[in-house]
Amino acid sequence: MALPSHLETTSLRLYLLNIRSKVLILGNGGLKNTATYQEDEHLHKCVQTLQKIDIQIKLRERHRLLVVTGTQLLGELTFTIDE
Repeated sequence: MALPSHLETTSLRLYLLNIRSKVLILGNGGLKNTATYQEDEHLHKCVQTLQKIDIQIKLRERHRLLVVTGTQLLGELTFTIDE
């Protein structure tokens, strides 16, 4: 999917999880002030949080506690992420 033209030159970083090309989970982000997200403490934490959420979703799928059906996540979606 293409970005709207006013966003093609933005200096924002937005993060998301793409689950089977059907479900997008939008995460946090911020202004792009560094070459990579790893150089920005806030952005790095945003990415780490989404990575932890991705791990939880995959674990729950593997243990059949969560099912991806079309554009829906069905099952237990409540969990705690340690920072």
